[in-house]
Amino acid sequence: MNSLQHTRLDAGKLTGNIEGLVGAVEIPIGVAGPLLFCGTNVRGERYAPLATTEGALVSSATRGALAVTMAGGVSTHAVSQAMTRAPVFAFSRLADASRFAATVPQHIGDLRTAVRQVSSHAVLVSIEPVILGRAVHLRFRYTTGDAAGQNMTTVCTWHACQWILRQSHLVTDDALEFFLIEGNSSGDKKASALAMAEGRGIRVAADCVLPTGVIERVLRTTPDELVRGYQHIAAGAVHSAMLGSNANSANVVAAIFTATGQDIACVHDSGMGHFVLERTRDGVHASMTLPGLALGTVGGGTHLPTQHEMLALMGCTGPGSAVRLAEIIAGFALALDLSTVSAAVSDDFASAHERLGRNRLPHQSDTGRHVTPSAGAEGPVTEAAGPLSLPPDVHTQEREASAEGGAR
Repeated sequence: MNSLQHTRLDAGKLTGNIEGLVGAVEIPIGVAGPLLFCGTNVRGERYAPLATTEGALVSSATRGALAVTMAGGVSTHAVSQAMTRAPVFAFSRLADASRFAATVPQHIGDLRTAVRQVSSHAVLVSIEPVILGRAVHLRFRYTTGDAAGQNMTTVCTWHACQWILRQSHLVTDDALEFFLIEGNSSGDKKASALAMAEGRGIRVAADCVLPTGVIERVLRTTPDELVRGYQHIAAGAVHSAMLGSNANSANVVAAIFTATGQDIACVHDSGMGHFVLERTRDGVHASMTLPGLALGTVGGGTHLPTQHEMLALMGCTGPGSAVRLAEIIAGFALALDLSTVSAAVSDDFASAHERLGRNRLPHQSDTGRHVTPSAGAEGPVTEAAGPLSLPPDVHTQEREASAEGGAR
């Protein structure tokens, strides 16, 4: 396979990331933004690297970011962090299971000691026993610092369970029939109601208030029409039993996860979101809640050269950077949903994807330079002499938006 003959990755530095290495797959990265943040952990303008092959995604996120920035920025807050692992202890009788479930939480101090012997970063917060028949699922919940902590908490939980298994007053050979390190109730890489309600990773929220003028000039609709369209989308989410309600928050999660070396399979639970629009006297209040972003800025693939550089682009390296990354993802997820719903409301959604999302070469201008098709509802017009053209600063975008009088 000729396309796999060359890679810039150093195979000697991929221990713990890949087995059977044969090469690497390139995924295009576009830069969305800037988006102005007024968050608990992020302040100032930020760009977001989006690794994707979906045309219109970067332009749409940029358009939403422009609208939010012109409105004064997005407020963000990382609410909490909790990484879970849920081993199973199956007993011969329900009485043994119920006795075990009642006793184990009393030893949380001993279990924390066992965890500290394995990791200095994982902190055991709580243990919740759940009885299912004659089996007990123990839900271990941790904080993991700047690491996503999925492998970390697996190892910590296994060592904690080995301590449990050695305690004759907790389990006996004649009572315990089976032990399993994960009983599939932690929500690991699955979209579930429990993950939506409790979160697995960093729970983060974002909101902004969009005035009428910005909605009309940048999003090409009105506050009333925007909220009316959102209400139909929310009703459809309820009818289809969607977990949460959003337009496409998973797009931002998957694209930034890919660009920054996260576990992409976690888009199942991390991509769930709750998007809300409310009419205000002068415009629209918009909010996005992502209940559980399973992400980190250390460990996993974050050490790879490109992925680490993308984290640095967003200011997400060093202590406390995981919550910064979570807030940036929430801000851009809100921006993208605003742009997407607006495009649907203004009936520009299909035409924008027709221009930006189909595999056709860009047309030639009179000067011979390649010109990308007009983004219309999905973003500003850009000219590119090369493969990537960063958008102008937000102040230039604001002046252009005002001068064009709604051309966007």
